[in-house]
Amino acid sequence: MVRSVSIVGCGTIANEIARAIADGTVAVDLSAVYDHHTDRVAAVRDQFDSENRPRYADSPSELFEADVVIEAAGQQAVEEIAVDALGEGCDCMLMSVGALADEDLRSEVISAAESSDGKLLLPSGAIAGLDAIKAAALAGEVETVGLQTTKPPAGLEGAPYIEANGIDLDSVEERSVIFEGPASQAATAFPSNINVAMALSLAGIGPEETAVEIIADPDVESNVHRIVAEGGVGQIETTVKNVPSPTNPKTSYLAAMSAIKKLQGFNTDVDVGT
Repeated sequence: MVRSVSIVGCGTIANEIARAIADGTVAVDLSAVYDHHTDRVAAVRDQFDSENRPRYADSPSELFEADVVIEAAGQQAVEEIAVDALGEGCDCMLMSVGALADEDLRSEVISAAESSDGKLLLPSGAIAGLDAIKAAALAGEVETVGLQTTKPPAGLEGAPYIEANGIDLDSVEERSVIFEGPASQAATAFPSNINVAMALSLAGIGPEETAVEIIADPDVESNVHRIVAEGGVGQIETTVKNVPSPTNPKTSYLAAMSAIKKLQGFNTDVDVGT
């Protein structure tokens, strides 16, 4: 059955999702899009012919007429739409899962999902291994989880932590540890860079217990995410070297692909993995 989808936020990830819908890679109907920037909305809509072009919603609430609402607009948008979308019975896919580092918001969103006919969908994003982490956590067999993220300095520009600490990324000439702390702090300090930390923590042992290290390295061209988890099931270790989006170095191309794959799952007869 073809499901209807709407998107809030018309940046890099939204454009990739729209392209996959327009070319038939994903068999869903993009019914409406919303963004404060009309030029971004136009870029998404222009990927469709006139008969299938999504409607430009006047407000986020108009998106709730779809079966699935996708947030791709940043952490503030999670606060603005997640609870309401779930309350309307929509499935709600969050790309800015780092917003759930806020304990109160996380509790509200999860409670809304539990009392709704809709589901809260959190794609894996730019990392691998969440299926193994989830399985081990289900058995209570995960003791430690760590994430080491390495990015070119330009990929960290504009992050609140960088600006608050006066870090000059242009002066970084060698591999340098920029941040160490729990996932709850990392997701807030780097809201556009490290949403994967929160996804990992929710799959495993929690935001406060998941250790995160962020490194700026002028010699790397890819965004590299290395996960190490240990416990009764042994050691789980994954490394993903992502290709940054050609239009936004803060976004990994794989992040958009994970959302597209999640949408494909609505209409598949064979579902591999979790």
